Amino acid sequence: MLSTIQAASIRSGLSPHVIRIWERRYEALTPTRTGTNRRMYSPDEIERLTLLRELTENGHRIGNIAKLEKSELENLLKQTLERPTSATASFTVDATSPLETEADFVKLCLEAAKGYDADRLRRLLQRARILFGQRCTVHRVICPLIQKVGESWQAGDIRPSHEHICTSVVREVLMTPVPGSQVAASAPEVVISTPVGEVHELGALLVASSARDLGWRVTYLGPNLPTEEIVACARARKARAVALSVVYPDQCPVIQEKLRKIRNLLPESMALIIGGRAARGYSEQLTDLNIHWAMDLTELDQLLVKLSLSQGA
Repeated sequence: MLSTIQAASIRSGLSPHVIRIWERRYEALTPTRTGTNRRMYSPDEIERLTLLRELTENGHRIGNIAKLEKSELENLLKQTLERPTSATASFTVDATSPLETEADFVKLCLEAAKGYDADRLRRLLQRARILFGQRCTVHRVICPLIQKVGESWQAGDIRPSHEHICTSVVREVLMTPVPGSQVAASAPEVVISTPVGEVHELGALLVASSARDLGWRVTYLGPNLPTEEIVACARARKARAVALSVVYPDQCPVIQEKLRKIRNLLPESMALIIGGRAARGYSEQLTDLNIHWAMDLTELDQLLVKLSLSQGA
């Protein structure tokens, strides 16, 4: 007997929104469609959704398990439940709130930051990462959250301490590898930092998270690093690319000169990627240099994929 998505939601414990995401983005299953294009789910498909939910709740990344056979899911769940507690996911998962969409997560994350509830914020972000996957969480939860926190701070609706606690937790989540993620031995490497004078770190962390999710090997140096140190690391690591985040100040002659110096000191074959809120202004001043500009995360992702495919070409 086939069930509607609402019935499948109740029986599997997943919201209809998450079921649709897992179908579209991860091809976890392909339900039958009626003449009016309504999704209909078989008992086996609902059981599959239930297995996937239980595995993600125990720290497995949906992108790694979505296409496994049912028997493989069952064996993996058995192994997961038998392993020691200390080997489970790095964070506990918040499973108390009936969250449907990414916007729901952004709203509750902002509330948690305003309430100085770092543990709650951490659990919400971990739950979003498990439900929606790393890429969707970064693009549609963390980025909007960072933007709302910044806007609220500028409007005087939150205190600097609220912004700091949000930044701290987001940094912690972004620096924590997704459970089950692996990097191929032949993966291209990117060195990530910000130039001296640029102390804002979240942009660089978002780059590191995106690159890691796209299969790059990431060497993260942190913010506010001298030009020579960034170049020395990139050369020593024989990196495919160096990525820098520039947020503030905009069109600063000192920062502009540092970016020019980095490009000139790097081998021509080593790509230099520059992004961040202030990147557009610098791109207008440094048109004579071979620099890849990424004005948002979507452009960054496209650029990283292109550079990865051209490695060794």
